[in-house]
Amino acid sequence: MLISKNAKLPNPAALRVFVTVVEEGGVGRAALALGITQPAVSQYLRTLEEQVGHPLFERQGRHLVLSRVGEALLPEARRVVQALEGFQRVSQAMGRLELGEVTFGASTTMATYVVPTFLKRFHQEHPGIRVHLESGSSERLAERLRMGELEFAILEGVEGWEGYDRRLFYEDELVLIVPPEHPWANRSTVPPTWLAQESLVVRKPGSMTWRVLERAFEQAGLELKPTFYTDNNEVTKRLVMAGAGVGIVSRVVIQPNLKVGNLRALRLEEPVGELRRIFWLVYPRNVANPAAQALIALLGS
Repeated sequence: MLISKNAKLPNPAALRVFVTVVEEGGVGRAALALGITQPAVSQYLRTLEEQVGHPLFERQGRHLVLSRVGEALLPEARRVVQALEGFQRVSQAMGRLELGEVTFGASTTMATYVVPTFLKRFHQEHPGIRVHLESGSSERLAERLRMGELEFAILEGVEGWEGYDRRLFYEDELVLIVPPEHPWANRSTVPPTWLAQESLVVRKPGSMTWRVLERAFEQAGLELKPTFYTDNNEVTKRLVMAGAGVGIVSRVVIQPNLKVGNLRALRLEEPVGELRRIFWLVYPRNVANPAAQALIALLGS
């Protein structure tokens, strides 16, 4: 049965005084334990008894003993006090970033290749905080952010939104990738018209990578004719390494491959030229969650 909204709930401080008087065995000792005066302890008890409608204690000689009503209410009072103390411990721990949770999103490229390093550092600094990371397209994550299902997100192609702030998170570029045995492997650039001679592997239409490519080629007056469309950067790289064609991916995607030497990265010459990608850290102007505040600060540093 729900408590009426008009019902007056006991003062938590009075409940704590009641429990302390029982545990300390008297008003004087309770006052010392709580750091307040004896008249204040007596006032708390009177107020609580008036609300209950019955005495909580009976005097036997010089001692106070619990009444039947007091005996019945003591376990409930203890539970309330313990719950309030637990509430205070958790709230303080969250404020100190010892506990907490944060849920955010990041575009697939950022979630896979850039964000993990930040999360490793965040966990080292705040091991008690659980982090929920959702990856996907910038469009879908932007929608979830604006619906309040994510606390913040790392997105590509975001304009200014009312009520949200954004800061630059990562600047990348799209590069042409070829295997080391390819005839172009020792070049640093190639004319974009040469792509017509090759099987081209790109991300599927609708992806931000495809949009950047499509816009750049249209502006250059060239037609983009891929042979393979993928929904995964790793699949694109595997197809290129297998000799199925040449690919176009973000430079950050192939950093490990450049180190081991199983792929080469080239830029496209004019009229296409450099293909830049900008990823933004986007978050509501007022972020209440201390854990989210801390992670946003780290990601934006």
